[in-house]
Order: sequence, then structure tokens, then C-alpha cells
Amino acid sequence: MSLANKITIGRAALIPGILLLLLLAEREAAFALFLIASLGDILDGMAARRRKEVSPLGKALDPAVDKALYVSMLCVFTVQGQIPLPALLLFVVPQVGLAIGALFLQFSWRWVQGARLLGKGAAVLSFVAVGFLVLRLPAAQSLLYAAIGAAYLASVDYLIGARRARGSVRTGGPGSPGEPATGTEPDGRSPGA
Repeated sequence: MSLANKITIGRAALIPGILLLLLLAEREAAFALFLIASLGDILDGMAARRRKEVSPLGKALDPAVDKALYVSMLCVFTVQGQIPLPALLLFVVPQVGLAIGALFLQFSWRWVQGARLLGKGAAVLSFVAVGFLVLRLPAAQSLLYAAIGAAYLASVDYLIGARRARGSVRTGGPGSPGEPATGTEPDGRSPGA
């Protein structure tokens, strides 16, 4: 198993601890673990690129851990009454849509769409919003709604990218699904929205 995938699995292992600390109202400790998990997200991508270990497993595992981290934390915030249930549901919808889309591309076309600029922007906004929620900082909910809006925009962007890829399949152009060149961004990681 590659170093990048080991880091990603380590990030996943931090999720129960973060949730437990949130439930025990140990917000600063939860924030510290959240920062470690988020730093791991950067490190696993760097390790995959530098060591040339970008893999289909890593492309699938990395965003799955991101989604599990954010959704589980938002579930805790919803149970604690910090955010309303509709906010949680609005956040989950594009995450589920992106996951289903990624699975469809993987199994139908044997292709993984790499991270795109809007997806990375949505991921950064999600990180900031969840960090603000952990620390109960002002504007946390506004940032969450901004992250939700960005996730919907990123979802549309990924859909456009998939449609273009399908056009490449029909024309047999470079980077078409099923070929070694995927047309992804240089880091080759999956959607991060």
C-alpha cells in the first residue's frame, strides 16, 4: 500500500476521535484533531504526486474520507442544535451526487475525474466552515451556506467535465475514459467538493 493511502487511512482513523471530542464538548481538542486530519489531506496528495503513487484506490479513498469527516461532524452539529437539519441535508445532497457520479464513471468508463478548481474551492470553504463551527465562531453558519453553494456549483462543473469526457470517448480524443491519459489535473486526485 502506498504512503499516500496510508496517510488517508490514518485520517479516517481520526474521525471517531474527533466526533467523541465534539460530543464531550472538548472543542479545542476536536479542532486540533480536525486540523491534523485536514493537514493529512494535503500530505496524502503531495505524497502521491511526489512518489508517483497516484492510484485508483487513492483517487476513490481520499474524497470518501473527506466526505465522511465533514458529514459526520455536521451530523454532530445538527444533533447538538448548532446547525439546522436542512443545512445538513443541503450539504449531503451534492456529496452523495458526486460520490454516485464518481462510481458511475469508474465502473462504466473505468475513468476517475480528477479534482477541479471549483471542487477545490468548495473543499476549502467546507474546511473553513467546519472549523468555524467546531470553535463556535461568528459567521460559521454563513460560511457553511457558502460552502454548500460552492459544492453545488462544483457538482455542475464536474457534470460538465464528465460530459466533455463522454464526447472524447465518441471522438476517441486523448484523455478519453478508459485510456491512460485521463485529462485530470496534475494531482490526479478525485473530486474534493
